Amino acid sequence: MKLLEEMSWPEIEAGFEQTRTVILPVGATEEHGPHLPIFTDTIQAVEVAREAAARHDLFLAPSLPYGVCRSTRYFPGTITVGHDALRAFAADLLLSFYDSGFRNVMILTGHAGGLHMAALEEACQNAVEVRDFRVSLVSLFDLIDTKTVETPGDGHSGEIETSLMMQIRGDLVAGKPDKHFPSRPRFLIQKNVRHLMGNGVMGDPSRSAPEKGKMFFEMAVQGVLEAVRELESDAGNK
Repeated sequence: MKLLEEMSWPEIEAGFEQTRTVILPVGATEEHGPHLPIFTDTIQAVEVAREAAARHDLFLAPSLPYGVCRSTRYFPGTITVGHDALRAFAADLLLSFYDSGFRNVMILTGHAGGLHMAALEEACQNAVEVRDFRVSLVSLFDLIDTKTVETPGDGHSGEIETSLMMQIRGDLVAGKPDKHFPSRPRFLIQKNVRHLMGNGVMGDPSRSAPEKGKMFFEMAVQGVLEAVRELESDAGNK
């Protein structure tokens, strides 16, 4: 693994002899129920990326710990940015990776809200239209086989995330609350949905377990490595 933040520019340039692929972990600073820390999305992306980078000898960039958090934004500790801000910032980062010498860039996001993902996808699309390089966008939760999850529709702070945090930072997991699935209007757009969110959980953390966390973590690492192989191959080239 080549930890970008600890390397000098000559070390980075020498590293290009082995690889020009870098992973950028993206997360959020967001409430995660009464039992998980607000950097849950970020640390999960960082640790999965770190393990994948170690196994494949890739560059690992410093993480981006802020994202678009709409449903949770009125909870203490949720610090959100807007869609346009994230899109512009991510696009600038991607272009700067290219200008710095990288030719394959993966964004691995541990936060997967709709507006957040849309902003990152637009940033990636815009970047590849103005530079000749390869970019991947991978959501951590797309890498977990849902057949291995007990909770149907498990989501934010639920079985998956709580189990992963038990594996990554078990010292920061404060119990396993009961399941909670907020009831949301189907079509109505609301400014503030805090009153519908209860304790901030959108899943079933009561079904979490360290052994599940280990399994989910390995699934995520293997998924990233598969995405890296695609990123570094000629797949999709004309």
